[in-house]
Amino acid sequence: MFNWVSLLPMLLSGGSLFSSTGFTTIANIVNEAVSNDDISTKLKKELPLVVGALSEYGGTFFPQVKVPLQIVAAAMTTFDPSVNKWIQNLLNTQSVALGLPSPNLVVDGFYGQKTMAAARAVQAKLGLAVDGWFGLVSQNALAAVMAKNVVIGGAT
Repeated sequence: MFNWVSLLPMLLSGGSLFSSTGFTTIANIVNEAVSNDDISTKLKKELPLVVGALSEYGGTFFPQVKVPLQIVAAAMTTFDPSVNKWIQNLLNTQSVALGLPSPNLVVDGFYGQKTMAAARAVQAKLGLAVDGWFGLVSQNALAAVMAKNVVIGGAT
């Protein structure tokens, strides 16, 4: 069972913490990174005290995600509601475009069980690893499919 107390200081601060390079937020690290590896490296370097809690959280809620990426999954889904809202909206609209039923997600920024289930359905449809985390690999795969189906001037 996940110990929520370990994340309490981060949750209360919105992920804002004093890092080795000054005041930062987990969301800033996520938004400024160029890859999952970059997020992981920056979290470990700038916020080493939170990596254990993020790893435990990621392992609990995303057990199918490869262990080194569990801290990234936890950081992305917990501390950046704007990205979660974008993902929820994307899953609502693009599930139907992929021939899946709409998950009818509430676009609230909370990455809960319904968002994870919708992510799993799209991942399965796209032939990706089905782990429930709609991270950069899933986002890029869906973007590639969307790019092929863009309608310009009435023609596909």
